Amino acid sequence: MLALGLSLALTGALLVMNWALFRSHGGLTGFGEERKVTVTSVRLVRQTQPAPAPAVPTTNAPFHWSALESPDYAVYAANLRTVGCPERTLRDILLPDIEKLYNERERALDETAEDTFWQTADQRDARQRQRDAKARALNLEKRALIQRLLGTELSYEALKELRSDGMASGIVEMLLGFMDMPKSDQLFTVHKLREEDAKAFLTATEGILLDEEIPVLQAVRDRYEKELGAALRGDEFEELRLRLAAMDGVENLTRRGGVSLTGAELREIYRLHADTHDVFAKTLNLQDEIYPEETREKGEAAFQELLRRFLGPERYADAERAKDGLFRELLQSTENQGVPKAALVQAYEARRAATTQAEQIRADAQLSDEERALLLAALRAKTTQVLASSLGPVGFDAFMKQYGKQLTNSLSLPSARPNAGPVIAR
Repeated sequence: MLALGLSLALTGALLVMNWALFRSHGGLTGFGEERKVTVTSVRLVRQTQPAPAPAVPTTNAPFHWSALESPDYAVYAANLRTVGCPERTLRDILLPDIEKLYNERERALDETAEDTFWQTADQRDARQRQRDAKARALNLEKRALIQRLLGTELSYEALKELRSDGMASGIVEMLLGFMDMPKSDQLFTVHKLREEDAKAFLTATEGILLDEEIPVLQAVRDRYEKELGAALRGDEFEELRLRLAAMDGVENLTRRGGVSLTGAELREIYRLHADTHDVFAKTLNLQDEIYPEETREKGEAAFQELLRRFLGPERYADAERAKDGLFRELLQSTENQGVPKAALVQAYEARRAATTQAEQIRADAQLSDEERALLLAALRAKTTQVLASSLGPVGFDAFMKQYGKQLTNSLSLPSARPNAGPVIAR
């Protein structure tokens, strides 16, 4: 899809430029051969064979792309703008070209590496760190070039991901789909670049952060929020903040989880979550690095207290049960069988208590395997009886068809591993 989009964009650009050239110059003669991108250690160069002197322009002479190209990216971009190339098309022309160039330069870092079989592990690690530092420097150079040419930070990989049909693009659409495409492109680029900055720093520190290094990641996180805020109106920024909160740990608050909420109520819960958690650090996967565990636990405790007050005791209990896979098994397997909520709660409490008791039986070192097996068999029978009574015949049958095997396994001794047999010495 990306290749098709770029092809259409290039075709449109050629038509616009052809028309502009004919209007301004009465046609251009072609010169030079097809250009090949190469790299020097000093600057980016588009190298070509010396071109013959251009002939005197004649009316209706064919347009040649080489008339616009230049060994200098800045001149190349200026030539494209001169003939009326739209900025979006200019971006689609330059970004893949620059990306390919810097990919080749990064691959060259590996191709020129010496065989290090004789080195110690520490020496090889040091060499890898040097390689990573050079790759990071190349990436920063590429980003500076793009900003200089196009006037803003852009990421080819970010735009490529946005135009894909994968899960990532679907998530981005859910988060940013309320705004126009140019703005969503800009925001996702900001996300990818700040995420890239954070990963690069963590790689350089090998995941071991000193106290004085944490402010570096805090600065990345703060820059992220600032750039998002600068690109959005106040209401758009708040909308994004709530959508980020919706992605962070409140997925149990759904009707299929047994929690009844209106859209307005759900939105208010997202706001409570965003007010007690750092959704921007979470989005960059930096919350564990920036905040100590105690701080994160306090934030979660504050959210749970606000949620309890907002929902009230009964619906808060629903929300807590919805977190437990045992309750979701019961709810989802019987949702079309007319089982009352009170009966589901009764079955869930019996199921949870039985699971806890089974763990205690298996962990009791004073019991023999035979005693454990007998106690677990009695527990299975009792639990099955309670479930059948609570769910009713139809509901119990529906539950057992889907989760009967899991129920049996959870209330039994673990299967013994097959004996590998004696080892025969040779």
